[in-house]
Amino acid sequence: MDVDFELSQQLQGHESQVRCLALLSDGALVSGGLDSQVIIWRRPSEEEGFIREKTLKHHTDFVFALAPSHSEKGSFYSGSKDRLAFKCDREGNPCIQFQGHEGPVCSIVEIGAKVVTGAWDGTAKVWDITNGTCLLTLEAGAHAVAVATLPTGEIVTGSQDKTLRVFRGESCVHKVDEAHGDIIRHITASSTGMATASNDGSVKLWSFDGLQMSVLGGHQSYVYGVAFSGDNSEIISASDDSTLKVWSVNDSQCKQSIVHAGTVWQAIPLPNSDIITACADMIVRVWTRDPARMAAEAERQTQQEIAQQAAVAAAQKGSSSVPMDSVIDISRMPTMVGKKNGDVKMFNDNGTVFAYMWNAGARCWDKVGEVMGAPKPAKVFYEGDSVFPSGEYDFVWDVDMGPSMGTKKLPFNRGQNPLQAAESFCSREQIHKGNMDQIRAFIEQNAGDGASGAAPAAPAAPAPAPTAYTEPSMEFFPVLQPAVFKDGKFEALQGKILEFNQQVEEELRLDPVDTQHLIEGISKLKMGVSTELRDCEKEIIVKKLGKWPNDKLFPVVDLWRLLLAHPSSSDFFKGSDRGTSYILQVLNLLAVDINSPLGLCAARYLANLFIYQTNKYAAFDKRELVLNGVEAAISSTNKHTKLACASVLLNMAIILYESSQPPKAFDEATANRVLQLALTFLSKVEDEDARCRAMLAIGTLLTRDSAKRPLSGACKAADLLGKIPPLESKLGAAAADLRKFLQ
Repeated sequence: MDVDFELSQQLQGHESQVRCLALLSDGALVSGGLDSQVIIWRRPSEEEGFIREKTLKHHTDFVFALAPSHSEKGSFYSGSKDRLAFKCDREGNPCIQFQGHEGPVCSIVEIGAKVVTGAWDGTAKVWDITNGTCLLTLEAGAHAVAVATLPTGEIVTGSQDKTLRVFRGESCVHKVDEAHGDIIRHITASSTGMATASNDGSVKLWSFDGLQMSVLGGHQSYVYGVAFSGDNSEIISASDDSTLKVWSVNDSQCKQSIVHAGTVWQAIPLPNSDIITACADMIVRVWTRDPARMAAEAERQTQQEIAQQAAVAAAQKGSSSVPMDSVIDISRMPTMVGKKNGDVKMFNDNGTVFAYMWNAGARCWDKVGEVMGAPKPAKVFYEGDSVFPSGEYDFVWDVDMGPSMGTKKLPFNRGQNPLQAAESFCSREQIHKGNMDQIRAFIEQNAGDGASGAAPAAPAAPAPAPTAYTEPSMEFFPVLQPAVFKDGKFEALQGKILEFNQQVEEELRLDPVDTQHLIEGISKLKMGVSTELRDCEKEIIVKKLGKWPNDKLFPVVDLWRLLLAHPSSSDFFKGSDRGTSYILQVLNLLAVDINSPLGLCAARYLANLFIYQTNKYAAFDKRELVLNGVEAAISSTNKHTKLACASVLLNMAIILYESSQPPKAFDEATANRVLQLALTFLSKVEDEDARCRAMLAIGTLLTRDSAKRPLSGACKAADLLGKIPPLESKLGAAAADLRKFLQ
């Protein structure tokens, strides 16, 4: 059974959309983008990931095409909107220029001692790679010309005229009119055939003489890139619908669809069977089927949720790029609860599919918009439980657990890991995990037969279930909505920053252009999340102002706190370091003077880190440092600072709850640390609002207490029951739930 591709690495360095990729003969990777840059990435060793080695700026406009050269190890070609193509050596130095196209160069491929380029001028040109001389010009149709070479030595082209041409020398020996219904964007060849990608949303497979072999249909928008896997058993395609798709060559079926946060411009395979994608969100990603090379689960989940948020934004615009793993009838909406704030589900309303987002504060589904091109539901609905979420499944089996336990439901989706589903089932039923292999075999047998409904066979009676703590029914907990501070006085902040700008040293001062960028950025933040901040605005707000001395930083940090309420803030917490420098700077500022306005702004900044998924996991990655900072702030004389720090504890408890859905392990060490800090708040802090927030953190942690109930025991030892009555009126239903936990 094939393992799905999972995120392995995210490479950040481009300042605009990444448009093209090439793997070089020495193992290096090159990427090009709309920032007019080419970046060289290398792996220090086969066991390590890619790191950025060098950024090249030999083009003056968008870089549209890259290709490896085999004439010199590690050398490559690049083509640009500036109408030029270059050959670069292993170090990235341009050594040969190919000049002669009358439009942007959008496609490149090497063939022997020659290189072929395709351009928007409707021609393909063949060049001598030793001196840059144009040897031949091929009339390839109209506008953007895609080029490839065949094992026979022939050249194949496609363009806006939808025609596929095969050239032997300057003669067109095969021509397929209307090969696609729209522009042919990319062509690639294997040892046995060729594949084309088109704006008509399809990928087609062809024989070398132009006979169509099959059509791969499934993308919801333009297909920009196509490639064969190393063993030619699979096709990978990149599309404007924000997906990378993996196809089986044998049966032309889509095996996996991987959602990105923007247009996927190109995808290429690696010799180790990994895949690399170039995305419009400025990130190059490596995907793998090898568990040893997969990124940390938190990073993978963050990437998926960022992509999901982008899909929601696309749905608001009526895009057809939103993936539909399941579509639930809208009649079931009142019975369904989101797993967390911002959870997105699709509902079918009389044949029209709409995207809805869970509002944890209001406990309701907020309508996002219509989803175009969505399939109708064809699965089995499962109500959901503590382990398996509510929704549509490919299979929902009735498993006979024996006379003492009766029949239990086991939901399963095609493509899911059977062993993981078996482990989840054992966890839910509190049965010994020695039954996992038998349950896994049952899943594989029945899913492979396409069975649904009642299972024709079931595992033997499981081992007796261990005695377990049964979680009481809760009205209030767990809390799912983070406690944050989004309100701000933008005009006052701007005025204070501009005032301080006249007082800092000249080399730190904003010049008139910087000031204008700052004002425009603040204006956009005031307008809300629908605006988009430019890189220059974020650069001024975060990096340039961040160099000011501490005595001038409190309005700056307060502005950072408000920036965290905007999705653009996630750009600072992506990648391998996850914004470490920014978090550490704020923690240091919190420690400078915990009683000052600077300390208050720093504490609120830490709380607001939990608004967006990327930022939240960055904060959780530094949880020990963050919790140390919160502990120090308990002694602050500023009640607002204490409230902000108690909010950080609540937010930490929420992420602990969210990230430990069974069978995922609960981080008991961090939970105990958060619990002890919350109990310290209750004993040392007088402010009722801060104490209530600490209580909410404790209640959320207790929903994940294990069978031995160590957290509940610590709460009893600290006389938590005795601390509830003074806060009864503020806690409301939470007070009753806390008492249930401590029974």
